[in-house]
Amino acid sequence: MEKRSRSFIICFFAFLGMVASDGTEIELEDVEEPPSLGDEEAAFVASALHTGCAGDIFNPCPGHATGIAGEAFADLINTILLSSCLLSPPCAYPPNVGDNCISKTIFDFIVIGGGTSGSVVASRLSEVADWNILLLEAGGDPPMTSDVPLFHINLQRTDIDWNFLTSREVGLFNGLMGRVNRWPRGKTLGGTSAMGSMLYIRGHRRDFDNIAAKGNVGWAYDDLLPYYLKSEDMRELAKLDSPVFSSFHKSGGPLTISRFGPTVPIVEMLQKAASELGAFPNGDLNVQNMPGMASPNVGTVRNGERVNTAKAFLSPVRARKNLFVIKYARVTKIHICPQTKRAYGVEYVYRTETAARTLRTSREIIVCAGAVNSPVLLMLSGVGPKNDLELNNIYVIQNLRVGRNLRDTVTYPLMLTRLNFQNESVSPLESLDAAYEYLTRRTGPLAGIGSEELVGMVSNDEDDYPDIQLRFIYARFNETEVITDLSKAHGFEEEIVVGLLEKLKYHDLIITQMSLLRPHSVGTIRLKSNDPDGAPLIISNYLEHPKDFTELMYGIRFIEKLVNTKTMHKYNASMDYVDFAGCCGIPYGSDYYWSCAFSHIAGTGHNQIGTCKMGPCEDPDAVVDPQLRVHGIHGLRVADASILPSSVTGSTMATVIMIGEKVSDMIKYQWIPNYKPVFFTRSPYPKRTTMMHPKHHKSVYEREPGSANV
Repeated sequence: MEKRSRSFIICFFAFLGMVASDGTEIELEDVEEPPSLGDEEAAFVASALHTGCAGDIFNPCPGHATGIAGEAFADLINTILLSSCLLSPPCAYPPNVGDNCISKTIFDFIVIGGGTSGSVVASRLSEVADWNILLLEAGGDPPMTSDVPLFHINLQRTDIDWNFLTSREVGLFNGLMGRVNRWPRGKTLGGTSAMGSMLYIRGHRRDFDNIAAKGNVGWAYDDLLPYYLKSEDMRELAKLDSPVFSSFHKSGGPLTISRFGPTVPIVEMLQKAASELGAFPNGDLNVQNMPGMASPNVGTVRNGERVNTAKAFLSPVRARKNLFVIKYARVTKIHICPQTKRAYGVEYVYRTETAARTLRTSREIIVCAGAVNSPVLLMLSGVGPKNDLELNNIYVIQNLRVGRNLRDTVTYPLMLTRLNFQNESVSPLESLDAAYEYLTRRTGPLAGIGSEELVGMVSNDEDDYPDIQLRFIYARFNETEVITDLSKAHGFEEEIVVGLLEKLKYHDLIITQMSLLRPHSVGTIRLKSNDPDGAPLIISNYLEHPKDFTELMYGIRFIEKLVNTKTMHKYNASMDYVDFAGCCGIPYGSDYYWSCAFSHIAGTGHNQIGTCKMGPCEDPDAVVDPQLRVHGIHGLRVADASILPSSVTGSTMATVIMIGEKVSDMIKYQWIPNYKPVFFTRSPYPKRTTMMHPKHHKSVYEREPGSANV
């Protein structure tokens, strides 16, 4: 009873908080009435809310904290506790129907993965009242920590992280624990949008125009901008009113975009220093001109809290009668008829059950499991490279190059600049003050992401198409938590961590993380076995192509110039270097040193894409067509970062949300007579389930099983 009453109190105050934060009027008939309390529960609530009747709650130390002072302090404590309960409350997300879902139930559409794109797809498809939508998510609700922007790095290596590991690779990861690279990906409603850095960066126009030029009709920048805008609820009025920015932003969508918490002083100093090199402050990375140092930046935050895609797209519609969500459901196989090649159902394991359950679809299955899990699931289901599947005793239904176009923004995470910027260590009271300000007002340092808000975009050529992205982490003198959190996330070996902590005893540190935006190296994801519980074989092939090293070196030289500016010299700034065991005797700062350093700790930029590559039917490497339908399979689509043929400029979150919006529109256009999509391309979406290619006059579903060049 006490647990139920507490849940009621949390949900009641969460509802009041949402009304207050949105500033919108809500009609009473639109609000679902909370469950009524029984006599015992009502008595408990009354006693909990009345100071005179709840001595245990409001006066925990009766021998000391008495009188008006004791009541005032107890009120403060309870207010803070209640405020923390309003972070990611259970009632904010759709309920789990897994306990009540009967096996072999038929749904119109099944969405696999409730992450960054899956939450969007499930929400948009459930707008059609005649359709029953099932969303299967391997994790549960995001935890409290997820809502606090500053703590995003602490979500890695937790229960909401898939904790993927690459294989050991020659010449890579020599300074990482186990000699493998950790790939954090979200295992929760909202997916990686519930654990990433929240920066909202769409990418460059040329990213998408290049994709469209390779036969992907409808994927040029002008085709996609309406889908970005459809989601967006921009809260920065200056951008909406600006004649420069207003064409690129919109209000009224489900996804709140606003500024982070306060900009830290180190950001302004770095912007000033970069201006000396011609890298001027950029007011908005989501307009056409991207190079420069962008801050203050915008992200998926609302009133100091993270807005993941589940909170944005699912929470407002959690009471829809045609939307069903099963949490803790790990999908192990898609059922595809070998004769008709139609996907008709899914197999999944619920919670700790050992026997798999099955559910069926009457229309389509949409896979939104991410750049790692989507190709793995397709291969386990018989769709993938013929030779690999046969080696793992998997019946081949469609021979496609699944997992073969893996790309990631390779990142060097430890470029060090030592300086004397603040010359004082962090006081323990600062953390307490920050927590108090956040819990009482949702403002202050915890409402932002610190110096990581600053994003530098650098072009190797004299154009507006960036090649290098720079992120900055500022660690004050003796601020050891920054180093330990960063080291835990990346998996640095102990000797590297000890060396970093030693440097921090004498100086402040700026840690620059440098990413190559369009790498030439291509990796792969394969199966180790046909066991769905087994980890995949991830081969990154970072820096395999020599151009990748050359282009990263341009970023290195840019930082060296940045450190030598007049602005930086005011703070006695100078380059510092990590001492790697395998780099002894190599001169610091030389090309040989950086090559050795890359081989130790270069790794993921958290932007994996391409493993279910999109392309027209004549592209032998394509897995899905421009409507995101799996080539040769009826009723099966993929809609996440895995479909992107090439990398986009910046983080992928905004683009993956756009993919969810676009595929939902394409599905509605295919199945609803006279439906008007958000945007018509020059070649509208085909209404037939078999698209005729203009050159070959042959259905994309008639490709031969062995037609892929594997």
